[in-house]
Amino acid sequence: MPLSQTNFVPYEMKTSIVKIYSYERGNHVGVIKNPYFKDGAGFDSTMQMLKLIDELQDSLNFPQKSMMPRSFAEAGNRSREASAAAAGGKPVASFSVNILFRQNASWQGSILWLESALQSEFRSALEMLLLMDSVLSGAAAERGRVTAPRS
Repeated sequence: MPLSQTNFVPYEMKTSIVKIYSYERGNHVGVIKNPYFKDGAGFDSTMQMLKLIDELQDSLNFPQKSMMPRSFAEAGNRSREASAAAAGGKPVASFSVNILFRQNASWQGSILWLESALQSEFRSALEMLLLMDSVLSGAAAERGRVTAPRS
């Protein structure tokens, strides 16, 4: 149920923890942890991860969108249950994502790689994904825990 525009959005709901359990061929599989999602929201693809984060922002009405997205079809119902792949084990990488603005049909904010305490700002959802990819295809691939995307 969306919060109304007059409701206060608690600080802890403004930041989500994204845990990646599998990353093969550029596809993210994991869980989004946020107080909005009672038990976490599982995702089995990069697109599903982006849609869940956007759905969270829409429900909180924070940050507000600067424009409405276009669509060819109505959005269907998505499962919020944790995926089987993300149900157990240690994540390959975890990120703290804080979206500050949703302008120009994208996101702007900061991302913190929790395992190394490295932080960077991003100017778009694509740039956020590229920052995640730099971790997942680089350091994690060296440890042999992840299959790097094919060129």
